[in-house]
Amino acid sequence: IDRHLIEPNYIFSYLTDVKRIEKLLNGEQKTDLISNQIQFYEKFETYYKTLYLHLLEKKAGYQGLQYREAAKNIDSYINNSQQKIILVGFNALNKAEESIFQNLLDNNIATAYWDIDAYFYNNDHSASTFIKKHKKWNYFNDHSFTWITDNFSLKKNIKIIGTPKDVSQVKYVGEILDQIKSSANNFTDTALVLADETLLNASLNSLPDSVKNVNITMGYDLSNIPISNLFEQLFKLHIHNKKDAFYYKEVLTILNHFLVKSVLKDSAVIDNLVYRIASNNYTYLTKASILKLIQYNKEFEAISFLFDNWKGDANIAISNCLRFIDLIVNKNNQNPLEKEYLYRFYTIFKQLTNLNNEFGYLIDIKTLHQFYQNILKTEKLSFKGEPLSGLQIMGVLETRVLDFKNLIITSVNEGILPAGKSDNSFIPFDIKREIGLPTYQEKDAIFSYHFFRLLQRAENIYLLYNTEADSYGSGEQSRFLTQLEIFKEQEIEKFVVSPTVQKTDNTLKEISKNEAIIEKLKILAEKGFSASTLNNYILNPLEFYKQKIIRIKEIEEVEETIAANTLGTIIHKTLEAFYKPYIGKYITKEILATMKGAISTEVKKWFEIEFNNGNISTGKNLLIYNVAQQFVSNFLNQELDVIKKGHQLKIIALEKSLEITLTIEGLDFPVRFIGEADRIDELNGITRIIDYKTGKVEQKDLNIKDWSQLTKDYKKYNKSFQVLFYALLYTKSHQIDVEKHPLESGIISFKKLKSGFLKVNKAPITNDDLDNFTVELKQLVLDIFDANIPLLEKESPFTQW
Repeated sequence: IDRHLIEPNYIFSYLTDVKRIEKLLNGEQKTDLISNQIQFYEKFETYYKTLYLHLLEKKAGYQGLQYREAAKNIDSYINNSQQKIILVGFNALNKAEESIFQNLLDNNIATAYWDIDAYFYNNDHSASTFIKKHKKWNYFNDHSFTWITDNFSLKKNIKIIGTPKDVSQVKYVGEILDQIKSSANNFTDTALVLADETLLNASLNSLPDSVKNVNITMGYDLSNIPISNLFEQLFKLHIHNKKDAFYYKEVLTILNHFLVKSVLKDSAVIDNLVYRIASNNYTYLTKASILKLIQYNKEFEAISFLFDNWKGDANIAISNCLRFIDLIVNKNNQNPLEKEYLYRFYTIFKQLTNLNNEFGYLIDIKTLHQFYQNILKTEKLSFKGEPLSGLQIMGVLETRVLDFKNLIITSVNEGILPAGKSDNSFIPFDIKREIGLPTYQEKDAIFSYHFFRLLQRAENIYLLYNTEADSYGSGEQSRFLTQLEIFKEQEIEKFVVSPTVQKTDNTLKEISKNEAIIEKLKILAEKGFSASTLNNYILNPLEFYKQKIIRIKEIEEVEETIAANTLGTIIHKTLEAFYKPYIGKYITKEILATMKGAISTEVKKWFEIEFNNGNISTGKNLLIYNVAQQFVSNFLNQELDVIKKGHQLKIIALEKSLEITLTIEGLDFPVRFIGEADRIDELNGITRIIDYKTGKVEQKDLNIKDWSQLTKDYKKYNKSFQVLFYALLYTKSHQIDVEKHPLESGIISFKKLKSGFLKVNKAPITNDDLDNFTVELKQLVLDIFDANIPLLEKESPFTQW
């Protein structure tokens, strides 16, 4: 309003009348809310004048006030100034600037030099919108209008290049720079213009080695500095604070930040803490629990204030942020750049302190966070460089009055160049047009001028746009490119480039067995091969190598939602606790009734043990907890049905450890095999080895059609291998003849309980079964120790590596 010298009384009364009419046309009843809103508009002028006069008294002012006062008092300046002013390269001017410039020109204090090409001026193009307006000033009735040049019509080398995604743009910019390096005079006459200034960091990382010097005339957003992310995470941590406890993921984000680690002499302290958080399964942590996990490490206590209860107090939050900055400064040897951005963040928090001391509006950390973000958005780090050498990198507005032989412009997309219709203003579009305030149309004309002015004297022009649809450019090239294709149809080469996709090497990896590996395998054989270890080898020998030979472990993570293996463990433990008092006894209806009455208590107990510090009172975990109770209940009901039908069920063993040692022809050492059967019972005189599975298992998974595939086809036979393995260990260790003492080995699937006990080949184990299994087992072990058979990676849907 002030910059365009709009009469305050006129605009504010206009807005108030429009608001009244809107309410009447919408048929809204006059409520207190509507009355208050209209009264607020009616007081605009009072607020404005009070603020204006107050600032004048203090000899201070916002930008618009300074413009209005400068235009009002320009005569005083003219009468007292001996300076000659040269106005160069201006385009769009607000009303205050127009008034000031015209007064300076009319009084011969200033000379103006404009820059517009005849091609746009004579063809009524939007790039000439403001220049034509200025040429109508009275001053130019008697003075020449300098300059309207004719450079755009000269022959140019123009390439319009579409690329998928922004990253592809900046990568291709690197290729362009490499292509022109021989003729670019060390890039001193080359400019890279970023229409989307957020691509600065990616662009700098994509510059080729041939670019030795760079001058950056645009600022680098302070929000992109690493410490900015740390403070952002700190605010989130304390905003989401629940009863002095912090969510573990937010704690880990802070602990793993390199700046937090940098202030400690030994970062292993934090690595150890992260491991303990995962192993103890903490989903929420207090400062006390963190210190307890770290065993009250003195060095860590220096940064423990980050996890204090800040009590929602903005002053405490600011104080601790400043304290952390001091900690970084005192602990590290920063380079000049790091010192600069630390100082800038220091000044931001000092500014927030002063604001809160003066006005007291920062009532909590959430409000502080909003003010912090608003200040941070306006802060930029300025780069220092040599403007006369090397590649020039700049934004569109920084290109004013500059010309380059080689020009590269990125993100020439609709919605970016020009920016589009986004306009945050409480003054409606029609009122702006009525009273002469600029709209998006004038903004488009400004960008049109900057874009086409840049092209006027350039010889080699590379214009890149994003072809992919997204929330910014929508994959549409800018209208400026479409216009250029009409203006310079014969001089334009247009094409789309895609990043070169490197062909991946799909060759399966393999590791030859050297003496060291064979020795480690012997140690493993001495300790004992389990069914899961051997199945792991069958599935993927390379995975077996990583887990058992070089012992690579998966990183332990906090279990927020109960994992399948945890659920299985809980059900196993619950059933073990129920049946353990009855080992060697027959199960009765009364025993099962007692077990059923204790399901909730027992399941909950094992959840608390296995799902350490986990929450099972809400959400998905509560559902899984209920599923576990239902699984156990269904299982006990099935057992009850067996007893009611008159069957005799006797528990022989639970979680039974089994082992045997075999001598295998071809190996000069014995091989040990170990296992643990979930349950061994006796049903009507027939011994059963039972393995519980919480997943889905069907009878077809236990039918063996080809013994030669037993140790080769993991997907088809892994479950048969496991239960036969237990059967072999049990019969050998207990010297049982299955022809005289019938034995069944199989699985009870909690997801298929109605199928009952699923046994191998639907029949009792025979001596032929055991002999066939032994042959395949020995051959598998021979293959494992065969130095001529490499540890080969197998293609498998279950491979983790």
